Amino acid sequence: MELRQLRYFIRIVELGSVSRAAKDLYIAQPALSAQISKLEDELGVKVLSRSVRGVTMTQAGESLYLHSQAVLRQIERLRHDVVNVGSRPAGPVSIGVPTSAANVLAGPLISAVQDRYPDIQLRIVESLSGHLQELVTNGRIEMSLLFEATGDPLTASDDTAQPAHLHWTPLLDEELFLLSRREEGAGQDTPASLQEVSSLRLVLPGKANITRQLIDEAFSAQGCKLNIVAEIDSLSTIQSIVESGHASTILSRAAMVRNDDHSRVSARTIERVGLKRRLSLCTSDIVGYGTAAESVAAMIPELVNACVLNGLWSGTLAIASSPDDSTSGRP
Repeated sequence: MELRQLRYFIRIVELGSVSRAAKDLYIAQPALSAQISKLEDELGVKVLSRSVRGVTMTQAGESLYLHSQAVLRQIERLRHDVVNVGSRPAGPVSIGVPTSAANVLAGPLISAVQDRYPDIQLRIVESLSGHLQELVTNGRIEMSLLFEATGDPLTASDDTAQPAHLHWTPLLDEELFLLSRREEGAGQDTPASLQEVSSLRLVLPGKANITRQLIDEAFSAQGCKLNIVAEIDSLSTIQSIVESGHASTILSRAAMVRNDDHSRVSARTIERVGLKRRLSLCTSDIVGYGTAAESVAAMIPELVNACVLNGLWSGTLAIASSPDDSTSGRP
């Protein structure tokens, strides 16, 4: 198997056509087809399915595509690290960050990377945890901060087990609160009862969101039905709705960090449900780490720690004290 065959295969998949890939690669189409046939012979499986509508990957091809991308990235990082041995970390690094975590961490992360490693070009991808996990799994980004359910009422189960090639380094356990516009004279610092929460108009993320799943299971276990008036997958929109008093939500304090005047929004614990979620750093076996990515990954626990100690982030540190305490084989 040759690296050029993997490059050819990836380009065919990206363009959906052998003829278009041949033109793009400046290779005669018969020669390109011959290379793919040779690759399939060496692997002993078909990786592409051809039809009048174009070319699609077989199941084996999907696996090859994923691993080919990782291999080529590793080769590129190997070349870069060898050429720049002894020099400070440099090059692009991609990291996924859920929106509520980005509210707190993105600024400090950018500043810290620029201060320590000015030759690193940081790319931050902000999205939902489920989508970010897909990007890590597929090798599209090198690492991601992800939220998971933790503690009561949720427990890990066989059907929620994560893929074996993903590794998780726990960072922070974050409590979820009832967030509402603060009203004059109202008891805004006392815990909210289940009855009170169920009587409020709520806006929550969609059902694909891990935090929404945690909330649904917690209240269902208590036999409590929530009055969800809208599902919104935009944190900024949820923030505006809560600040204006149109509805309440159940999220972390960090979700409202954009508000300079925190007195406008109250954050109340909710009786009996103990809602918590865990923030972890997720990496993948199939994505090769270079020194730049390793340097950024090593900074993450330190930055989370600093945000908690400085009062920017409300939560309980869950950082592993040593590599053996972490579920991750890498930083």
